[in-house]
Amino acid sequence: MSNYEVAIVGAGIVGCATAYELARRGVNVCLLDRDSEVSNATTGLGEGNVLLSDKRPGPELELAVHGLAAYDQVEESFGEEAGIRRKGALVVHLEPAGWRAEPARIEELQDAAVECSLLDRDAVRTAEPVLEGEILGGSWFPGDLQCAPRAIARAMAREAEAHGATVVTGLAGERIALGGERVKGVTAVGGEGRVSADNVVVTAGPWSAPLLASAGLGLPLEPRKGQLARLERRPDFLRHKVIDGSYMGAVASEDAGLQVSTVMETTLDGHVLVGSSRERRGFDLSVDRDLTRLLVDRAAQLAPELGRLRVDAAWAGLRPWLPGGLPAIGPTELAEGLWVATGHEGAGIAYGPITGRLVAQAICGEATDLDLTPFSPDRFAS
Repeated sequence: MSNYEVAIVGAGIVGCATAYELARRGVNVCLLDRDSEVSNATTGLGEGNVLLSDKRPGPELELAVHGLAAYDQVEESFGEEAGIRRKGALVVHLEPAGWRAEPARIEELQDAAVECSLLDRDAVRTAEPVLEGEILGGSWFPGDLQCAPRAIARAMAREAEAHGATVVTGLAGERIALGGERVKGVTAVGGEGRVSADNVVVTAGPWSAPLLASAGLGLPLEPRKGQLARLERRPDFLRHKVIDGSYMGAVASEDAGLQVSTVMETTLDGHVLVGSSRERRGFDLSVDRDLTRLLVDRAAQLAPELGRLRVDAAWAGLRPWLPGGLPAIGPTELAEGLWVATGHEGAGIAYGPITGRLVAQAICGEATDLDLTPFSPDRFAS
C-alpha cells in the first residue's frame, strides 16, 4: 500500500469521524477495519444516545457538551440519514438516596450551562404517562438526543473517501510498526503486509489494548459487556428516553461484576428498547436469556405495561472501558506519531464526532476545542 500521512485502525464512529475530519483538512488518510464492513461492531450495537443527563461537572461533562454541539454539524451534513431525534431524556428516581442528591447535581449542571430542571412526581408522570412505579421525582434534559450511529459512521467514511481517504475493510492491524521511537505504520494480522504511515491513530474500541501494547503502551482497557432487549413495535409507548437514577452509579462503578439499571426508549423504527447491563467478562458476546428477562422485569417496575410486550430480539455488545471513567484521547510520548482515541465506554456515540475533530486538530497543529490533558493516554503509566 501507499505511504500515508495517517493510518487509522478501527472504523467505528470514532475512527470514521477522525478520518472524516482529517480528509476534509487535506490529510492523506487510510482507515482500516478488521470487519468486512465499516461500523459493524460496537458502534452499531448500542442505543445511539447523545446524553448530558448522566454526567457530572468536570472534564467528561466538557467533552459531552462539545459532543452534543457537534451533532448540529452532523445533522447539517447528513440530514435524515443521521436519524437524529431531539426527544430529551428523563431521569427518574425511585431510591431516596439518589433523589436527595439530585438537586445538588442539577444545580451544578445548570451552573455549567446545561439545560436541565427538576420535576416532581406528578410532572414526571405527565411527561411520561406510562410510568406508574414508586417514583419520587425526576430531572429533565431537553437537549439529549438519539441518532443512527452506524449510518452516521458510514456516511463519514463515505465523505472521507470523497475527500481522498482510502478505506480498507477485512484487514486487522496486529502491531504498530516502529523505527526507533518513531511510528512507521501498522503491520496486518498474518503478516499480510504493512500500511506505512507517519502517524497511527488507534480507534479500535475494546480491541485497542493489544495493538497499543505492541508499541509499549500498557493501556488498562477492557471490554465491558452490555445486553439490550428489543420489544415489539409500539411507536407511541415512550415520548423520551427514560433513565432510572441508579444508572449513573452503574456506569461509574469499577466493579467487574454485573450491574443492572433501567433505561428504555422507543427506537427510530418504533420498537421499544430496554437496557442496560454492564459486566467485564472479556470478549463474551453471548446472550443471557435470564438477563433479558431481568432487564424487562426491572423496566416493568417503572412502566408495568411494558411487561406485557413481546421480546423481539436481544443482543450483546462490548464497550471500551477504562478506570476512572474518562476516555484516552491524544498522543502518547512512548512513540512519536502514535495517537489514541478509545475508552469511551458507553458514550462512544456521543463523543465520536467531537473526538475525531479533536484528534484531527491536534495532528494538524491546530488549537483543540478542548484541553486534552485530562484524557492523556499516558496518565496510566506507572
